[in-house]
Order: sequence, then structure tokens, then C-alpha cells
Amino acid sequence: MFRRTATILCICLLTLQGVAGTDLTDGFSFLERNPLFMEFMSAVRSEGNVKKAENLRLRIYAQNEEEPESTIKRIRTDTSLARLYVETKKDTGRVEELLQEAEKKLELLGDKQGFYTLILGSEIDGIWYLHNPRNLGKGISSSRKINKAFKEFPQEVSSRLLKANSMLYAPSFAGGDIKGALNMFLGLLKDADALLSVSDRSSLYSGIGIACFKLKDYQNARGYLVAAKAIYPFDAVLDDYIAQVEKAL
Repeated sequence: MFRRTATILCICLLTLQGVAGTDLTDGFSFLERNPLFMEFMSAVRSEGNVKKAENLRLRIYAQNEEEPESTIKRIRTDTSLARLYVETKKDTGRVEELLQEAEKKLELLGDKQGFYTLILGSEIDGIWYLHNPRNLGKGISSSRKINKAFKEFPQEVSSRLLKANSMLYAPSFAGGDIKGALNMFLGLLKDADALLSVSDRSSLYSGIGIACFKLKDYQNARGYLVAAKAIYPFDAVLDDYIAQVEKAL
């Protein structure tokens, strides 16, 4: 797509050779086959509409599905809505209610659902930390679960995506590696392009864009950030990075 990014991709294929040989899977793909859940995600990430998302959440909870899919769907619903409340700074009490509800449901999954427990648990802890950055314990817990998921389930798209994001944002002394994160993002784009969900594709484009920005590759940064925003327009973080890129170009 872009010359410089393509060059980095060639490098990443060598550095990720050991992981890339594994066929990728998406354990959350069943969510995209649920029209009501997709409508909910649109209300959250495209519109930023709290009231509409709350109403759709009630309808999602009323659906009867097999386990563990039903519990997984409800946890992802509650964490997504909690993140929206954090981002819009509306009703901090509701944030805590949703996260506490998600934690209770997470216990129901148990050890037999190790992949989902790790991924969803890392998301819950991450939003707790986003809600209250002074709660370093939650941030550390989220990172540990991401690392464990990546080690035990390297074939899963979510494991790689969360690991790359962790490397992108963490300080160097805590495992941060911007170039390594970009390599992982680009490797995932190459290996899992046809497998990516709407949400994962948005996160992947965003990750590549932010990594390029941090590496002062502003042209590629703009292209990927705009592509991410085209998928899910409601994202204040993307808006901020796009504004900084436009200023730098």
C-alpha cells in the first residue's frame, strides 16, 4: 500500500517467522454473525450514542444463545459500553457497575475457557485502568494477561492484536517497542486480512497509524488513521492523532 510500510513489512516477515507459520483463528468471530450485537457496536463506536447502546444492551441480554457464547457476548457488550462511558466522561458510577457485572460473568467462564478468560479479563482490567489511571495494579494485571494469552494462544488474532497494542503504548522498560509493534501489526494484516472482524480491522489500522506517527512516518500514519476512522468514526484518540499528523505534514 505504501512504499515505506511495505519495506518494514518485509523486515517483519523475518522477525516474526516463528509465529507466522501458525494458521490464525478468530475465537470471537461468532459475534459478527449476530446482527443485534453489530448494531450495538455501531451505536458505541460509530455514533457514541450511550442511550441507544444501553437500549440495545437490554435486547442483547434478552437473546437466548448457547454457552459459553452468551456469556462471552454479554461481557464484550458490557466492556464496550463501559469504555464508551469512560471516553464520554458520562456517569462514572455506571462504568463501575458495568465492569463489576463483567467480572462476575468472567468467573462463570472458568478455567476451561482459558483463551476467553484471558482476553476478556485483560480488557476488563484495561478499562478499569483507563477509568482510574492511579490503579496501576489493574494496568499491570491487564498486561500480564495479554502476555499469557499471546504465549498460550499465539494463533488467535485477538492475542496478537492486544500484544502489539501493549508493545505500542508501554514504556520501553516495561516491554514497549514501537517498531516491534508495527512489525506485528503489519504481519497480522498480511496473514489475517481475510479473517479480520470489523472491530479488529479498525484497531489494526489505528495501531499501524499510531506506530507510524510515533516513528515520524506521517504520510503512512495519516492513511491508516483515516482508514480506521472510516470504519468507526467516534474516536477522540484518532481525532487527536489525525490533527497532530495534519500539523506535521
